[in-house]
Amino acid sequence: MKMNDVLYRRLRHLFDSQLIAVLSTSKDDQPYVCLVSFVVDEEMDFLIFSTRRNRLKYHHIEANPRVSLIIDDRRNIPVDLHEATSVTIFGIATDTKDEEKGICTDLLLSRHQNLTNFVNHPDTAVIKVDIEKMYVVSDFESVKVVEA
Repeated sequence: MKMNDVLYRRLRHLFDSQLIAVLSTSKDDQPYVCLVSFVVDEEMDFLIFSTRRNRLKYHHIEANPRVSLIIDDRRNIPVDLHEATSVTIFGIATDTKDEEKGICTDLLLSRHQNLTNFVNHPDTAVIKVDIEKMYVVSDFESVKVVEA
């Protein structure tokens, strides 16, 4: 991703400080939103999460791999409206295989060691979202667009 150093550090801090993202998928014009544990690679080119293959989000991704996620640092207090930072990520999600799955699994588990049994289960997919664009919103109305 192309961005200046200040924005990179701000995003890196956000991604490193938050454990949960909100994932949005869609199938047959029916949206679905859920929480996922995630990790973003150092260059911010992709995001990784895991899910069981029998889950609704997985079936939506199979039908329509275009997804969005939002990650934010709100604290659920009134000043969040003016002080919180949120990032909406748009990208293409794929179920990783073989060597790529191993690399993505290692990266995800380096951040979420508590998910080891879940991630290593045979019915669990390790999903890689190739990031196409990010909208970074801060200070209530400041919006920056970052594109691949």
